[in-house]
Amino acid sequence: MTVQTDQSTRPTVAAESKAEAEVSVAPSHWLREYIRNLRSISVAARWYLIGSFLVGLAWLTFMLLFNLYMKERGFSETVIGRILSAQSFGTVAMAIPGALLVSRVSPRILLILSSLGVAAGFALQVRSDGADAILAAAFAAGAMLAFSRVTSSPFLMMYSSPAERAHVFSLGFAAMLGAGLVAHFGAGTLHRALTAPAGSSVQAYRWVLWIGSASAAMAVFAYAKIPSAVVGRRSLRVPWRQYWSTRGRLLFRLTFPFFLVGLGAGLIIPFMNLYFRDRFGLPTQTIGIYYGFVQLSMIIGVMIGPELARRYGMVRTIVATELASIPFMLVLAFSRNLPLVTAAFLCRGGLMNLGVPITNNYMMERVGESDRALANSWSMVAWTLSWALTAALGGWMIERWGYEVPLLLACGLYIAASWVYWFYFANFELYAGRSAVGVVRPGDE
Repeated sequence: MTVQTDQSTRPTVAAESKAEAEVSVAPSHWLREYIRNLRSISVAARWYLIGSFLVGLAWLTFMLLFNLYMKERGFSETVIGRILSAQSFGTVAMAIPGALLVSRVSPRILLILSSLGVAAGFALQVRSDGADAILAAAFAAGAMLAFSRVTSSPFLMMYSSPAERAHVFSLGFAAMLGAGLVAHFGAGTLHRALTAPAGSSVQAYRWVLWIGSASAAMAVFAYAKIPSAVVGRRSLRVPWRQYWSTRGRLLFRLTFPFFLVGLGAGLIIPFMNLYFRDRFGLPTQTIGIYYGFVQLSMIIGVMIGPELARRYGMVRTIVATELASIPFMLVLAFSRNLPLVTAAFLCRGGLMNLGVPITNNYMMERVGESDRALANSWSMVAWTLSWALTAALGGWMIERWGYEVPLLLACGLYIAASWVYWFYFANFELYAGRSAVGVVRPGDE
């Protein structure tokens, strides 16, 4: 495997000055450039985004309603946390095998199998009665979801140019957030409308969750339009031991911050709908509206993200926005004022998620084309495994101590992740809209 040097990605003072000059443009020019980049997105990427939206609609409907459904059926937070962890463990178990398949099998086939498997796994969770059967179905759904996740970043890199790449990554994340916007505004309202015809709140939850499962199955029609090319075939001439000895350090540095963020997110994010119900007594429909608005704040954030990454650099944008979310998490921990908590919930969501597509874009730029699927899978393993480990712990902590302790622990882990990211990559800044000429040679860091 040929590995190029990345000296060009270390900006000199002159290069930074040039970058600032390049991005010092009028807002109207930036908007025209933004629209031009969106229009230039390839047909393959557009079909992928449509499919991602449909799968995201199913997944986020479950994220909003499934633990409320399980709670109403009499399951404890601890059991709910275990079920959430089972789905995450399923994703972890299939992540590395999925990365190996990506370099050998057409993404069209993997994405079609993934959408069908996710739909079946979600439907079985609703259909099953015992906790063990639900755990098994959740594990299967998570395993099939891994195929679409491990394919995403390498696929978008393959079907985008350097100039439009930051916008494509942001739009890919925005597709998921848009699905969340529809799910969170619509699912709670639909549940309320169906409660009387269904005869009970629990049965109404089942109907809405089955509709969500059908959405994942519909993604097959979009994914079938994707070309059959293989994404990022890895050279098999390099032995695995040699590969890890030369590339392992960079892959570790790129993925370890994901692990820290996942630890913090797992403690509290799966339980925020229960947080609003338990602390403020809000009904399901209102909680859905709150989640809809936070999805809207995330969409605004990720659409602004490419310009921030273009102007200030990817690493600075990632670290600054993540740290800026911390005060709002402290408000969530200690405040009992609903308007203040609502504002903090919106701001935290927008800031914390603004950097997600930028982080994925940065990682894909820093590794070679043949390594992208593997790097993406390792980042997914790092985040999902840590989420799975702490989701069950988070439910246990909330049962005993309330929401303050897990929120404070999450703040500490987010701060640690930001510091680690800055420590590793402050001297390896990249600016959105410009291609990374190469990747870092082992030992450059």
